[in-house]
Amino acid sequence: MDRLLILWASHFVGDFPFQSEWMVKFKGKDYTFNDAVGRVVCVAKWYEVMAYHVATYVATMVLFARACGYHPTPQGILADAATHYLIDTLKCRGYIKPIWLDQLCHLTVRTTLWHVGWL
Repeated sequence: MDRLLILWASHFVGDFPFQSEWMVKFKGKDYTFNDAVGRVVCVAKWYEVMAYHVATYVATMVLFARACGYHPTPQGILADAATHYLIDTLKCRGYIKPIWLDQLCHLTVRTTLWHVGWL
């Protein structure tokens, strides 16, 4: 049960305080700006921004787990990353609206991966 609490805590740390303002703003849309001439310049596509967010999120979980003596399996890390990417994409696209549902989906995934022994 300690491991599950660590997984949940690392979820909230990785998904909120460690998510930068840039990630929040652009993980659902392309990061663009107008240059000095007025041309629109695309710096990063939405899926790249989402990948940075997911990498930060998963790294937080791995660091928390290892600091507490747990070692998530590679398939658990990959499954956690892939499902987080999918859930956040659905949220950004409007298929998942309330934040509580988004968070419930993430916690359900982590709980399931913990239950099967992958995290």
